[in-house]
Amino acid sequence: MRLFKNLFEPIARPNELKPAEREKNLEEIKINYGPVLDLLKGQYDQDVAAKPEMKNQRLNLDTHNQIVLDYADELIKAHDLSQADKAAAYLAVIFHDSGKLAAGLMEHHLKSKEYAEKLLDKLGPIKQGGEIIEITPELKEKVLQAIERHMNHPFLVNLNKGRRFPEPENETDKIVFDADMMANVGFKNVCFRLINEGYMKEDAAAAYKKGITALEESFNNVMAGVKVLGEVVLSEPAKKQTKKLAEDAVEIFNYLKANRIFQEIQDKYSENNEFNSKTINQKGGVPALKKELNAAIIKAAQALNIDRKIAENFIM
Repeated sequence: MRLFKNLFEPIARPNELKPAEREKNLEEIKINYGPVLDLLKGQYDQDVAAKPEMKNQRLNLDTHNQIVLDYADELIKAHDLSQADKAAAYLAVIFHDSGKLAAGLMEHHLKSKEYAEKLLDKLGPIKQGGEIIEITPELKEKVLQAIERHMNHPFLVNLNKGRRFPEPENETDKIVFDADMMANVGFKNVCFRLINEGYMKEDAAAAYKKGITALEESFNNVMAGVKVLGEVVLSEPAKKQTKKLAEDAVEIFNYLKANRIFQEIQDKYSENNEFNSKTINQKGGVPALKKELNAAIIKAAQALNIDRKIAENFIM
């Protein structure tokens, strides 16, 4: 267990990731899959035009998609796939949440599959690994199946009353599923609890019994899900990396607790010892609270010598 004697002094640890190499890989993907990314952008533009209230969710979704693509690129390179299967994995990752602005949380995979089928018909051949890959009916079906089979996050299964969604079956499915699960390691879902009145009350009640802040309890609930993702992912490369990512998230969480950051931030958004949606809105709303929490997460990662890119993937 890490000791917190010099809380603001970085702790030496090996840097396992190579950010420059990772960025170079992603730039190559963005060039080769530029037409695909343009189609996704156009679909999001249409959906936001139809529902302007989805603008903020679209910004969050853009960030999520980038993180999933980043992790998927690492997983694809760790698997022995044909160039066609690599193309199928990249296409499925890019389109996996294409319908999320137009459908509910529990149905978005079906809308994404519908959108992907339409958008794939507009695509010409894709350059992948020095080869030109045609969008054949077989490749298209593999992409659509992977999109439909990416849903079994524990939170979604719980919302679905324990009923599981279609399971990943092949390597392409598993890469999309694993990359999406890895992108959920961190603190993104804390924001979901802070904007939901029911969860706010639930966290406040549990926090009162434990003698901690409601904000810390919100993080507790999210961390409970994060800690099991290493057991949820399917491939060995994903298991190893997810375990490491979860350990980093736990270190940051423990740092925030040890330094009483939750107490400090909650006090700023409280009134007469009350912390709820009303008091948060009086002090700038959830966006202001989220910004402050994100800054604290980045600062904690810096003190712990956790790669900044990893910390940026964790924030809300």
